[in-house]
Amino acid sequence: MALWERMDGDDRATFCFDPAAVDWDSYVRDIHLPSIIEHARVRTSPGRSTQPTRSERARKAILSPDRHLAAFDLENTLIASNVVDSYAWLASRHLSAERRGSFVAELLAAAPGWLALDRRDRGDFLRSFYRRYEGASVAQVEADAWEMFHRFLLPRSFPAGIARVREHRRLGHRTLLITGALDAVVAPFAPLFDDMVCAHLSRRDGRYTGHLEDLPPIGEARSSLLADYAEEHGLKLSESVAYADSSSDLAMLEAVGFPVAVNPDTRLAGMARRRGWHVEHWSKAKGGSDRPLPLGSFDTTRPGRRAGWLADEAVLGQ
Repeated sequence: MALWERMDGDDRATFCFDPAAVDWDSYVRDIHLPSIIEHARVRTSPGRSTQPTRSERARKAILSPDRHLAAFDLENTLIASNVVDSYAWLASRHLSAERRGSFVAELLAAAPGWLALDRRDRGDFLRSFYRRYEGASVAQVEADAWEMFHRFLLPRSFPAGIARVREHRRLGHRTLLITGALDAVVAPFAPLFDDMVCAHLSRRDGRYTGHLEDLPPIGEARSSLLADYAEEHGLKLSESVAYADSSSDLAMLEAVGFPVAVNPDTRLAGMARRRGWHVEHWSKAKGGSDRPLPLGSFDTTRPGRRAGWLADEAVLGQ
C-alpha cells in the first residue's frame, strides 16, 4: 500500500494492485488454481520436438553447396517409364488401328522373355531388345521422340525429381544422367544436365542398324563411370550424390558419399534402411496415363506410311 500511495494517477490506472480491488473468488478459481494444476501435472506424452528430423538433416546435407556432383538414374527415378514403354509408344505411332492389334499381341507374347532376360543379364537384354529398332528411320524416331516427351514422358515424370535436378544445378553442382535409354528418347532432358550417358545405336543410310555402338553402363560399370567422370572434372565422389531406384544400381549408390534411394524396390529399401541411406518417395505428375502398354497417339494424317517407324510388316515382325 505504501508503493501504491507513491504512484501517480496514470500508473494507478494501469497497474492496479490494491487488494481491495481484486475479485478474489474469480482469481482463485479461474487463474490461481488452474495455473497450479497446469504446472504440477505430470506429462504423459512427449512434447513436439523443434529439432530437424533425420530426413530433414539428410536433405540439407544433400543440398549443401559443398556437394560436387549429382548423378541420376532415369527410369523409375525421374520418370515412371522404361525402354519397353518408349519402344511401344514410338513403334505404334504411325500404325493403323488394324495393325496395332497384332503389334500389341506380339509385344505381350514377348514380354515374359524380356523380363527373364533382364533379370538374368541387363546387358544382354538391352542388346537383344534394341535390335527391334533395326530399319527404323533415325529422323522419324528423333521427331517422334519429342512428341513422346510432351505427350507421354512428361505426364509420367516425377515433378519432385525434376525440381531436385534443377536445385542441384542452382547450387552449382555438376549434374549427370546415366541411363540405358536411347539417345533420341533422352534428348529432351538434355537442358537439365551437364552431361548424359545413354544408349547409342549405329546408323546406316539414315536408319538404325539395331546394334548398340557401346553398351550403356550398368551394374558395376556405373561405379567405374562415376570414378572416371569425377577424376576428369576434378570432383570428389565422397562429396557427391547419386539417385537410383533399384538394387541393380547398388554400385552407383555405394560409389558416392551421399546415396539417395528413390521409390526403392524391396531389396534396395531394406539396404537403405540398414545402412542409414536417405530415402525419397516421389509421385508422378497428376493426370498421367496408367495404361499397362502405352501406345503412341494415332497419326491421323498418314497412318501406316512405309517411310515411317515400323510401318513395314517385315520390320514389325522382328
